[in-house]
Amino acid sequence: GDEAFNMLNNCSCLVDVAAAQCTVPADKERELAAIGEAKFGRMNRTVAAALSAGAVAATTNVSEVDAFNCGEPGPLRALAEARVGDAFIAACAAGQLAVLVEL
Repeated sequence: GDEAFNMLNNCSCLVDVAAAQCTVPADKERELAAIGEAKFGRMNRTVAAALSAGAVAATTNVSEVDAFNCGEPGPLRALAEARVGDAFIAACAAGQLAVLVEL
């Protein structure tokens, strides 16, 4: 519902890979070095986009899209016509081309 949307949308504004915390500082240094500082911005945008897509999914409440992405196409194929628009919105928000093709 709205609470989940607000929480996920707000969290999407807080993403900062460089500010990540680890129990073992050496783990953070190793992982951030493996990512490379030049890619931090892209990673921040990717995680923020995923959180925003999750916010849309929470609002549209179309679990059939999730089922399709988990290898279960049946529920999406059986989706009532009245719910196709919501599935389309959720799939677009997450960049799920395979779902859009299936719809």
